[in-house]
Amino acid sequence: MSANLASLIRSANPQAFHNALRARSEKDAGPISLEGQTFRELTLTGFDFSDLDLTNCEFEACTLSEVRFKDTILDGAFFDGVTLLHCHFDGGSYEGWALDASTLSRCSFDQVVIGDNEWTDCRLNECELEGLAAQGWMMERVTFKGGRWKDVSVDGGEWSHVTLREIVVDQSTITDVSARSCYYVETALRDSPLPEGFVEKSGRRKAL
Repeated sequence: MSANLASLIRSANPQAFHNALRARSEKDAGPISLEGQTFRELTLTGFDFSDLDLTNCEFEACTLSEVRFKDTILDGAFFDGVTLLHCHFDGGSYEGWALDASTLSRCSFDQVVIGDNEWTDCRLNECELEGLAAQGWMMERVTFKGGRWKDVSVDGGEWSHVTLREIVVDQSTITDVSARSCYYVETALRDSPLPEGFVEKSGRRKAL
C-alpha cells in the first residue's frame, strides 16, 4: 500500500491520492508510513500529508504548493532544492529534519517542535512561525525576510550568516545559540533579545 501511495504522489494527482488514503483508513485506522521514499523533480499542489509518517523521506528539486503537514512525522527527512509555497506545518515531529538550498514563501509553522535540524542555504519569505520550539537548531546562510516569529523558543544550536530582514520577532526566546556573522535589518524585536553574534544593519539606501 505504501508503494501505491508513493506512486500516486509521483503522479501528482492529489485527488487520487486522497481517495486512496480514505479507502485505506476505512480498512485500517493505523498509521500510514511512507518511510524512506524519494520524490524528485515533482510539482505537487494541494496534497494533504497530515498524519503520515514521512520518516527519512527525500524531496529533491520539487515544488510544493498549498501542501498541508498536520501532525506529520518528518524525522530525518531531507528537502534538497525544494520550493514551498503557501504550505502549512502544524504539530508533528521534525527530529533531524534537513533543508538545503530551499525556498519557503508564505508558509506557516504552528506549534511545531523541531530537534537537531540543519538548514543550509535557505530563504524564507513572509513565513509565520508561531509557538515553534527548537532544540539544537543548526542554520548556515539562511535568510528570513518578512513574516513573523511569535512565541518562538530556541534552545541551543549554531547559526552562521543568518539574516533577519523586515520581520517581527515577538515574545520569543533564543538561548545557548552560538551565532556568528548574523545580522538583523529593519526588524522589530518585541521582548525578544537576540544572542550575541547578531549585528544590526541599516536598510539599503534607495537611489534618488
